Amino acid sequence: MLDATAKDIETVITSLAVKVDGDLQSKTEAELEEYWFFQWDDSLSIEWNLYQFHDLLDLYKRQCQRWEEYHNGMCCVVERVRDKYLMPKICAFIEQMKDVPQNSQNLSTEKKYD
Repeated sequence: MLDATAKDIETVITSLAVKVDGDLQSKTEAELEEYWFFQWDDSLSIEWNLYQFHDLLDLYKRQCQRWEEYHNGMCCVVERVRDKYLMPKICAFIEQMKDVPQNSQNLSTEKKYD
């Protein structure tokens, strides 16, 4: 059996964080697209697609914000991230919603809201 100390765990977590930060910082602006994971799911309702979009948009925002802060500083980072990265994703999502036929929205059929 392997006995890990608190120091061992700290070392592993710290080295993982350093690796993840280094990987993010080494990316180009175009490569940030790798952090965008949302895909419209026709089997889900608009509500569930919106819910998933929101979660993934927040994750993407955090990655883009960290990258922007590292490469372009902290000044106006919220506006830069909003305008360069988030608004195009939001506009694309709206366009996808327009393409969903009204009779195939699967409203509340696959999951319940509790």
